[in-house]
Amino acid sequence: MFGLKTVRAKDLDALNAKIDAQAAALDAKDAEIKGYYENLEAGNAYFAAIAPLLHGLSLDNFGAAIDRGKLKEAYEGNGPAWGIINKIAKAVGEMFTFLELQKWTGKKWEDVETHWLLDLLHHPNDRYNCKRFGEAWTINRLVYGDATTYSPVMVGKKHGEGKEMYIVPGHRIIVEKGGYRAPMKGIKITGGGKDETIDPKDFFMSFNYNLDDTSFFGTSPLIVAAVYLSIIDKGMLRQDVSLENGGPTAIVTPKADNLGVMPAMADQVTQELNGKEVKGQIKALRTAIELHELGKSPVDLGILSSHKEAITALCFVYDIPVDLYYGQSKYENAKEAKKALYEGNAIPLANEFAADLLSHFKLDNEFRLTVNTDKISVLQDDPSDVLDNLTKMGATLNEKREAYGYEPRTEPWANLPMIPMSTMFGGEGVNDIQEPEE
Repeated sequence: MFGLKTVRAKDLDALNAKIDAQAAALDAKDAEIKGYYENLEAGNAYFAAIAPLLHGLSLDNFGAAIDRGKLKEAYEGNGPAWGIINKIAKAVGEMFTFLELQKWTGKKWEDVETHWLLDLLHHPNDRYNCKRFGEAWTINRLVYGDATTYSPVMVGKKHGEGKEMYIVPGHRIIVEKGGYRAPMKGIKITGGGKDETIDPKDFFMSFNYNLDDTSFFGTSPLIVAAVYLSIIDKGMLRQDVSLENGGPTAIVTPKADNLGVMPAMADQVTQELNGKEVKGQIKALRTAIELHELGKSPVDLGILSSHKEAITALCFVYDIPVDLYYGQSKYENAKEAKKALYEGNAIPLANEFAADLLSHFKLDNEFRLTVNTDKISVLQDDPSDVLDNLTKMGATLNEKREAYGYEPRTEPWANLPMIPMSTMFGGEGVNDIQEPEE
């Protein structure tokens, strides 16, 4: 009568049951986000085990074993550490310029010449170019054990793309922790005056693995190398004190005769050694003296050798050839040392950033971004070695010309193998020159 349709009780019960089932499905879906579960008994047992460490904590250095500001001071205040880290950072910055994007077609990888991701990489922001951005990322990565890149995802017409990238200094980062569903709510930046949280979708972190499973930070190599940094710092301090004092502290006494030292003689020696016009001059004394050192020189203490051992250990921590630090590589070994720096540090770190960048923008299923090592001259074989190998293989003239980028020759003989006259091939009916003929 009022335009309402009568619903039978049986149909109503069925409808309510269907609604309850859908609501339960939505609740289950909502409870499961990226592997974190609300129902701890039926869900992720690992996060349930560390739940007491996560619950109720917020806005502090999440699991940091050391004040990250101290890591900054260690980098800025220790010459060897600064030199090693910056040498690697410059190499990584150079590798950033060789990053190339490829797309999987279903059969092979094809080069991509134009893409918004390449524009972002080549021009991260108005202040940094690609190379300098790579250096900044690497310095943070090697000093703190992690590097945080702020790169917000665009919305609207260019949804999912990135417009700019900035490196957030590691000592300014505070992790804001959440619950089981999202252990990391985001990060806050200290020192800016604004208490705003940056959402995880707008940044990504590259980091070393950390054994502390309650920490979102990586393991800093400087923490591992702390003992060696201490040796270097204390050794430098000891040398400074020695230089300021003009050498080890010492006491000068007159030589005692059989009757002992008379007070008058001691006063005379003191006057002759400490007179106003004595400094910087050679003094002839009328009294024999003895020198009693109260300390040892840096050489006697082995400070210089301990420095070298500590620096060698620091190079080991950062996986850098020690010859690159001391500049001891001879000309023929310089290329090998630089090659080791590229292969052991620069290329892997550049590829790590590239993989994290693709993952951040969810492009890693379709694209790959890697360093094109074919364009790095120091990694290529020596031209004389290439020619020597081709000659030993009996390569044709045109094969040798092709290896050096020359056009092929059209004569038929240019495509015949070049085999030395002294070469002999085994086979039936061929006598061994080492065995006499019958």
